[in-house]
Amino acid sequence: MSVEGNKALVLEFYRLMNERRFEEMWALFAPDARWGGGRASTDEFAPIDRMKSIMVDPMPIFVGGGIAFTVHALTAEGDRVAAEVESYAPLVNGKVYNNHYHMLFEIRDGKVAIVKEYADTAHGRDVFGELG
Repeated sequence: MSVEGNKALVLEFYRLMNERRFEEMWALFAPDARWGGGRASTDEFAPIDRMKSIMVDPMPIFVGGGIAFTVHALTAEGDRVAAEVESYAPLVNGKVYNNHYHMLFEIRDGKVAIVKEYADTAHGRDVFGELG
C-alpha cells in the first residue's frame, strides 16, 4: 500500500469511528492486530478483540453515546502513519472529555496491524477518575 493509501486508511478509521460504524471500522484491522500505548515494545499490547469490547455503541457515560474525534494532522512514511487527534465528548455527569492524542498506526497488507496510543493521562484521570 502506498503512503497516501496508508493515510487514507487512517482517515477512514476515524470516519467510521465517528459514525459509530464499528463493524466496518474493525474490518480495517488485521486479525492479529494489537492496540496499546506508552511503550516501545508491542509485546504487551492488547489484542484488538479487547478494544472491540471497550468501544461499544452507545457508550452510556457520554451524552451523545460516543466520542467525536478530529484528525488535525497526519504524517506518514513507509508503513507507519502518525496522527495528531483530538477527542470531544460531554459526559452525563457534566464533565467534558477533550483529550489530545498522538496515534501511531502500523499498516500491514492494507490493514491496521498495530496502534500505539499516546494521550494526556492526567486529563483522563481528571474526567474519569482513577481506574483499576
